[in-house]
Amino acid sequence: MKIELRYFTGTGNSWKVLDTCRGVFSEAGHQVHISKLDPMEKKIEGADLIGFAFPVYAFGMPRIVLKYLRSLKSFNSIQKVFFVFTAGDANGAGLGTIKCARILKRKNCDLIYSDVIKMPNNWIPFSTILTMDENMRIIEAGVERSKQITADILNNKSELFDYKKQPWFFKYPSNVINIMFRNFGLYGLKSMFKLYPSCNGCGICAKACPTHTIIMVNGKPKWSGTTCEQCMRCIHICPQESIYQFPASTKGKNRYMEPEFKPLED
Repeated sequence: MKIELRYFTGTGNSWKVLDTCRGVFSEAGHQVHISKLDPMEKKIEGADLIGFAFPVYAFGMPRIVLKYLRSLKSFNSIQKVFFVFTAGDANGAGLGTIKCARILKRKNCDLIYSDVIKMPNNWIPFSTILTMDENMRIIEAGVERSKQITADILNNKSELFDYKKQPWFFKYPSNVINIMFRNFGLYGLKSMFKLYPSCNGCGICAKACPTHTIIMVNGKPKWSGTTCEQCMRCIHICPQESIYQFPASTKGKNRYMEPEFKPLED
């Protein structure tokens, strides 16, 4: 079986989940190709199975993922697919799974599996980032769930995430938040990235930015354009811990990056 996998990630959670799936599929003797989501990709051809993984942002799909899925051309024949959301709280996907399923259905896809996997939180401006030991326990549980999902798929077991089991707030009210975030919030939040004096102009944040939003101007990073997804990679990867957002200080807060993820190669 030929399998194509696509992910979008900020600090490596969604990559880790999908790379775990890749490993299980490969060990079972299948031909697997994994790559980060390319907004310019309009068609995925020749795959027996396609898998997607991406994080939950503001109770739904990241804007870049939504645009990507909508822009994919419909498949000529029924295409088997599965997708996994990653979230700091498995209840936080809102109506994202339903929206994703509907988009894929319109593309002539047969959704055989979907789930939301808890992975470490990285939204540092208003959250407490756990220690790496604490995060590793969450990652290990997420890896085990990813292996189970892959095994289920290989055993022809179909299971779809039941959004109705989420608390009431994480359904319809959260959908309004997600719409406001995608259509309005992202543009304002981009301008709220700031620098502490400790920034030495190394440019790592610009090199690692998954949406090429950061450019170097006079030796300092600048968040330009309209492509920022609020993935928080820039804050977490900065070796000087010089980047923050909002008036909220991030000094002394833990940083997080999935240990095996290589953002400069992503």
